[in-house]
Amino acid sequence: MKLFKSIDKVLALMGNVRAMERTHVDTYTENKMENVPGEQIATSQHGGIWGGIQDLNGYLFLNVTILGTTKIKTLKGASLTFLTEEEVTVKSDNYEIDSDYSNVSNRWMTQISFEITKKDLNVIKKKKYNQMRLNFKKKSLLFDTKK
Repeated sequence: MKLFKSIDKVLALMGNVRAMERTHVDTYTENKMENVPGEQIATSQHGGIWGGIQDLNGYLFLNVTILGTTKIKTLKGASLTFLTEEEVTVKSDNYEIDSDYSNVSNRWMTQISFEITKKDLNVIKKKKYNQMRLNFKKKSLLFDTKK
C-alpha cells in the first residue's frame, strides 16, 4: 500500500492529473464539515442534519446542512418532510443541488435551503416531529430527530 502511495506522489510530481487527485488532501471541505452552522436536528445511519432558520425581508428559510455517506446531486430540487400526525413537506428553494466530497473523512456535505411558512416554522421550532425524510430524485433518506 505504501508503495502505491509513493508511486502516486512521483506521478503527481510529473503532472499526472489522476495521481494528483488521489494524493490531494481536501482541507477546505473538511474545515467546513467541522464547523457546520446551526444545531444538529436529526441523525441516522446515513449521517446527520444541521439546520437554522433565516428571515430575509419577511421570507422564512430553513437552511440545512447534511453530512453523510450519500452523495446528493439533482437538477430537480429536493423536499424535506417532517413526520408528525399530519406530514409537513417543504420544497427546496433552489433546484440544482450538489454535494461536496471530503477525501479526508470520506463524507459528503450538502447544503440546501428550504422556503417555509409561519405554520411550518411552528412545527420546526417546537419539534413536533419524530422523523424527517429527505426526498431527491427517486431516493429517500430517513432521519430520526435529536431530542
